[in-house]
Amino acid sequence: MSNRAKLTIVVVAVLLLILALGLPQLLSPPRAEDLTAGFNAEFLTRPDGYPGLVEAYDLQFSRSPRQMDTGLMYRACADGVVDVISGFATDGRIEAYDLVTLEDDKNFFPPYYAAPLVRTETLERHPQLEQVLNSLAGVLDDARMRRLNLQADRDQEPRPPEDVAFDFLLEQGLIEAEADKGDGSAGRVSVGGKDFTEQNILGEILAQLIEYNTDLEVVRRLYLGGTMICFNALRAGDLDMYVEYTGTGLVNILQQEVVSDPDKVYETVSRQFAEQYNLTWMQPMGFNNTYALTMRRQTARELGLATISDLAEALRGE
Repeated sequence: MSNRAKLTIVVVAVLLLILALGLPQLLSPPRAEDLTAGFNAEFLTRPDGYPGLVEAYDLQFSRSPRQMDTGLMYRACADGVVDVISGFATDGRIEAYDLVTLEDDKNFFPPYYAAPLVRTETLERHPQLEQVLNSLAGVLDDARMRRLNLQADRDQEPRPPEDVAFDFLLEQGLIEAEADKGDGSAGRVSVGGKDFTEQNILGEILAQLIEYNTDLEVVRRLYLGGTMICFNALRAGDLDMYVEYTGTGLVNILQQEVVSDPDKVYETVSRQFAEQYNLTWMQPMGFNNTYALTMRRQTARELGLATISDLAEALRGE
């Protein structure tokens, strides 16, 4: 038998194997009723997450959403393990993995502007912190935050969050290249953060900004977990500050209805956190890290999905 004939037999065998493994299904257009979802644990339970979306949009996935780690969701979506995830608007992996966010056409998600949330007692004890922390006001827009996140999350040569934060502060002129950290003689403060990339970068930004602009010693308590872990640690005095999001403060902590006006949300959380918890919201840093239902771009295009309402109608077979 000639080499060409042997090669032909091998090719035919491989094609038959691929057909047996289900290539026709892979080549056929996706069906909306087969779409699966993967959400992190917090999104699955918080009122401005999946439970609220079900009520607002009448989402009806044929199978219950899978609980997934935030760090794994984007790759899982890109690889087809799940079809819909609870992304974050400022996550650089949306663009890197060619994903797309569905428009929140009913304005379900509130504004999630990021700002340092600080114990008022800490500000009274160290009044120099107010000016230092408010120097971050408006310095980060959505696009810049996505770029910072992607530096730490990219598959090739990811950078440590502390390096990403340091370079950002240098670029903004918020620390000097030749400056030394303070000597710690003014006391100690602790900076916390939730357990995902953006929070690690923001925690480092707060910590390094304080270290290079005051004589305070900073203790880092990052990677703590979800919202309520950080919030309760702050109230208990185990933390002095962490970066929180205004919409999370409004809906998840204060348990209030969604408000779409970002100024009204900030005014509400500032006033009520001061009255109820003796906590102070500093000025917002500029970006809005809203939740976003995220899909593979090709799947959304093939199914004609541009909004969350489109997805809900498709899942219901309408």
